[in-house]
Amino acid sequence: MKQIIKNVFRKLGYDVVKYQPKPNLLKPYWDMARFIKNDKPILFDVGANIGQTAKMLDEVFPEGVIHSFEPSENTFEILTQNVSEIRNVNCWNFALGAVPEERKFFENSRSPMSSFLRLGESGWGEIENELTVKVKSIDDFCSEQKVEMIDILKIDTQGFELEVLKGAETMIANGCVGLLYMEVTFAKLYEDLPSFGELYEFLINRKFKLVTIYPIKQRHKVAGWTDMLFVHEDYIK
Repeated sequence: MKQIIKNVFRKLGYDVVKYQPKPNLLKPYWDMARFIKNDKPILFDVGANIGQTAKMLDEVFPEGVIHSFEPSENTFEILTQNVSEIRNVNCWNFALGAVPEERKFFENSRSPMSSFLRLGESGWGEIENELTVKVKSIDDFCSEQKVEMIDILKIDTQGFELEVLKGAETMIANGCVGLLYMEVTFAKLYEDLPSFGELYEFLINRKFKLVTIYPIKQRHKVAGWTDMLFVHEDYIK
């Protein structure tokens, strides 16, 4: 069937090739690969959106087990379609946060901007829908699913990163989170954003060490946001 579909597209003048992420987008994941200790790492994609990160994780860690979390029903549907050919991916239609609860989620016309936080003065897009979504903590999820180790915890939750981390206190305290790849926001994209200082202090106090900071994206000519990679000191012993 796949070959038939390819032939149809080729007759229309299109070629069908395997998705190949750009090398510069894969760099953070190759940086992570230097630390990974096992052949089948457990990878958490928190704020999965439509599967961009899951595809890159699969490219670098083809034997890894990916858990992708996306609370928006509409975005979740696209996510499941986009990652349908990835062998070891599990998609979960709920959010991760500090505590189990139901919480209002703001769906943006630009889906990567959807958040639990209201848009701030430097944000963009428009709120198209407000819905109540289910939230679990990482600690509870890992207990339910018998996940003993998270080799890579990627968090891109548009200002909700600190709440996600608070929900992983037990896993972190037990040295069960190895690498943390996280978006950090400086501009006022959302209301009530935690400061970079709060995030950094939280991690340093829990034995995470900064590995690197990736290129900063600017907003209105000043630092807007960036991605940072941390490693837990127990993971490199």
